[in-house]
Amino acid sequence: MSVQLSTIEGMLKEVYTGKEIQNIQNMTADTFPKLKKSDKKPTGTGFVFSANVKGNQRGQGSQNELEALRTPGNQTPLKSTVDPKIFTHIIQLSGLSMEVAKTNEDAFADNVTFQTESGLEDATKELNAQCYRDGSGKLAQVNGAVSGSATVTFDNGVPTHFRVGTFVDIINAGSVKQVDSIEIVGVDIGAKTITLASTQTCDDNSWIYREDVADSAPTEGKELAGFPLLTDDGTKLTVFQGISRSTYNQWDGISINALGANVSDDLLQRAAARVKVESGRQVKRLCMNPAGQFRKYLSVLTPAKEFSDGKKMDSGFEAVPTWNGLPIHLDTDCSFTEVYMYDPAFVERSDVYDLKLDDSTGNVVKWHSGYDAFVIYAKHYGNVLTMHPKSLVRVYNLAEPIY
Repeated sequence: MSVQLSTIEGMLKEVYTGKEIQNIQNMTADTFPKLKKSDKKPTGTGFVFSANVKGNQRGQGSQNELEALRTPGNQTPLKSTVDPKIFTHIIQLSGLSMEVAKTNEDAFADNVTFQTESGLEDATKELNAQCYRDGSGKLAQVNGAVSGSATVTFDNGVPTHFRVGTFVDIINAGSVKQVDSIEIVGVDIGAKTITLASTQTCDDNSWIYREDVADSAPTEGKELAGFPLLTDDGTKLTVFQGISRSTYNQWDGISINALGANVSDDLLQRAAARVKVESGRQVKRLCMNPAGQFRKYLSVLTPAKEFSDGKKMDSGFEAVPTWNGLPIHLDTDCSFTEVYMYDPAFVERSDVYDLKLDDSTGNVVKWHSGYDAFVIYAKHYGNVLTMHPKSLVRVYNLAEPIY
């Protein structure tokens, strides 16, 4: 194949040929697209449904034949409201590429297709990552003060949530934004370090946020209510989906502190039993990170043990890996030190519509006012909800295997 770089048209055609583009980042989104889409429709206050927090418990009990009936009880449903979160992703096309479209439609089509498809992948991946965050926009915590350095070591976050090209803020314990809108130019997942575009200074234990997500944020944050909030016992958020967890502890999620222990069959059994006992529900799916907990889970199996049909256990099994017959869902956006177990019937994606390109003005491509550029907006109005918080369990503070 000849390389045509003698003209702008040829250069664009060569660069944006889809077959030649190699996606070197892990852009697989395994959780968000698989969440069940809720049939609830949004109103002026969000997605509204009833939550039965108190049953007909008064008036029950055995009695003598001539005793008067007790005071009757009744169901006590409360209104639960889920606020949609507004997610936007802006894709910019240069004025040059738009000009080329006049004379070389193929090159322009390749350009727009590549930019748009990659942008939607980026957006879906970010929404997927938010499923494993607490809504605040926090990516991780600074591990060690930084003084005039571009390298930041972090902990208490998911390393794969950092990507080259991400812009971040760093805010200290006093709510002072010490680093404002700086680009990440390098990520070392194993060493848990990021390299910023320029040298910066910030305090130890400051939090690293997505750019501007912490600005003017409501109590529950701007991001999706991910699994950490769905399984929260009121520690992170006392009011969840409009219902007070301190007043109605039936609305609490279930969290189990592993206290630094390795994941084990007994720990998973304990988590599943908590859900069964406290909610009467049965967990049907496990989520864990393949780099961390799944490796450790495989190490507790006996690889040499075989089933009667000759197939080995999970470490050599050809089908979907399982635990006690339940599918193990592996997602690189899941924390390295957490495992989630839940019933998918009670975790929903409440969307006004699916992630899409905005065409509210009649055009998908819009002029970027004041610049020789054009933009495409991808947007999503929605959130993650649960109608039964005790149908989920989060096992956290697990030992982290070396990556």
